[in-house]
Amino acid sequence: MDREAPTQVFLDACCQISSRLEPVGFRFAKSGPHASRRTGDWIFKISFQSNYLNVGGEYVELVVHASVHNKVIREWDERSGWPANASNWVAGGQLGNLRTPHHWQTWNIANPLTRQAEIANIVANIQTTVLPFFERFGAPRKLAEQLAHSEIPGFMFPQNSVRFVFWQLGSEAAENCMSYWVARLQSSDAFRSERDVPTLPNRLASGSDANNLARVARAMKIGLSL
Repeated sequence: MDREAPTQVFLDACCQISSRLEPVGFRFAKSGPHASRRTGDWIFKISFQSNYLNVGGEYVELVVHASVHNKVIREWDERSGWPANASNWVAGGQLGNLRTPHHWQTWNIANPLTRQAEIANIVANIQTTVLPFFERFGAPRKLAEQLAHSEIPGFMFPQNSVRFVFWQLGSEAAENCMSYWVARLQSSDAFRSERDVPTLPNRLASGSDANNLARVARAMKIGLSL
């Protein structure tokens, strides 16, 4: 018997998963592929990823990512001088990283005999992990208040937390958030040495948390006394 094409197996599964999320407002788009829901200025997206190493009938990988977007934070980026490219992206990550402890979570949907059980398990995980993550943005100021003093899955790097808090609550709360993260660095000296050299670039880069927090401190004029 001919093996099923992995690409078609993957796309069919994405469509089935998305159809089970329609009652809570999600709509499937083959581009991506992804399912999304809009609530006011907020866009909640569930994206699906596979693997170029798939083998028909043996291994077809499916990974779920969730992300939150809002055009207003992009406008804030531009207006405030946030030291990175303005972006609608607010928070998110791979489903396993929206839990503590973080882990990379995948499903193998190759076997037609177990595929429906795998799809049901994926939907259950979305319902228990992704949807509650999205619901937190229904009260963004409350979320920012929590984020100013704690780590919340979905904000992948400290600067993501500081950005959200600054956008929602202003500079004082953002300073508290930065203080929380500086206290958890392996060495706060690396943060201070980067922060206190005004000739270094302010733009965020693929550096360490200490370096990027320091760049935020310089650009946004917060955390200068930490």
